[in-house]
Amino acid sequence: MKKLILILVIASVALVGFVFARDQFSQTAEAKTAESVAVAAPVLPAVKASNRTIVEARVLPNREAGLSMAASGLVEQVLVANGDRVEAGAMLVRLGSARQQAAVAQAEANLRNAELKLAELQAPARTEEIARYQASIALAQAGLQKVLDGASNGDTVAARSRLASADAARREAQAAYDTVSWRNDIGALPQAAALERATNDYVAAEAQLNDLLVGPRRADVVRAQAEIASAQAELNLFLAGSKSQTIAAAEANVAAAQAVLLDAQAALAETTLRAPFAGTVAAVNVEVGEQVSPGLAVIHLADLATWRIETADLSELSVVNVQAGDSVEVALDALPGVTLTGRVAHIKPIGENVQGDITYTVLVDLTQQEARLRWNMTAQTTITPDEVGRAAAISGLDLPAGMSLGDALKAKISAARAGQAQTAIELPGQ
Repeated sequence: MKKLILILVIASVALVGFVFARDQFSQTAEAKTAESVAVAAPVLPAVKASNRTIVEARVLPNREAGLSMAASGLVEQVLVANGDRVEAGAMLVRLGSARQQAAVAQAEANLRNAELKLAELQAPARTEEIARYQASIALAQAGLQKVLDGASNGDTVAARSRLASADAARREAQAAYDTVSWRNDIGALPQAAALERATNDYVAAEAQLNDLLVGPRRADVVRAQAEIASAQAELNLFLAGSKSQTIAAAEANVAAAQAVLLDAQAALAETTLRAPFAGTVAAVNVEVGEQVSPGLAVIHLADLATWRIETADLSELSVVNVQAGDSVEVALDALPGVTLTGRVAHIKPIGENVQGDITYTVLVDLTQQEARLRWNMTAQTTITPDEVGRAAAISGLDLPAGMSLGDALKAKISAARAGQAQTAIELPGQ
């Protein structure tokens, strides 16, 4: 009996030892398998889950601008009213522009004049102009010939006759003068004046006759020859065309006139205010007759077709948990029960000090629009971190649309294994 009990005890101990050994072997095998899998798969950094961020916000147009005039002046026309829908380029406000219009007209005239002068220099020689230059040369040549020929016989006879008449008049005046020459007041008498005139006429007639008798003088010949040379030079210059320097100067004048015209046109354009984009006139801050200056917003324009959300009080403690791409739910105070969705589009990098707290502005693009939205409506936004996108970014994965993070990881592991297999195939051949 004792032997039987001893045998049973030994068998029980052996069975317990076998079970324990089997469990240890199984755990060791599982650990090795897990280690092998861990080595094969890429190790991804952990992404810390963030709590949702709730922040106040307001509704704003996707595009809006306060428009001001580029020039100062008196308002002549206001062409829009609050609520008007305008297209891009539509005229909104016009200032008085009489002075600018006059400057444009003057600049246009100056440009036209400069262009005509340039065209005249570049045009080929015309027959009638050549004939005019040739006539000037012929006239100068005739003058020279006249100088060389000297006085004709008729001219000499006429000169002698004029001299004889002058001599007779001088003698007569001398005789009249002699009859009263004894008087003390002889200088004041008409006989003295008559004698002086007759003497001068005689001297002039004598000089004219002497010139005719002497013949052409050297100075007269030289002057006549110079006139011929000058007329010929003008013809040669005309036939050769304008010098390149003259044409270049005329071209520079045209360019300068064009610049002046562009400046005048720009000054005229600055007297009108046009819409830079299509939108709705949200406010008109000017009336006809008012004096405006550059920088003063006279029209507020906004595109009210689409809206965006802008946060108002996101603190520096909360902004660290928000990134571009995070999903957003928008609850509007004026529309209970309406929740819109969107995504964080941009976080302004500079924080603002608001009553001692540093706050950051987050811009949210809505993925759906609501026709009842109005400018500056208040809202409450709930920002949920995009954990999948952040994990993909940290892992270096290009996460295609519609693919989960898990599927993306499997695809990356498969690609890595395929690359290792290809390398193993290529090794023997190296």
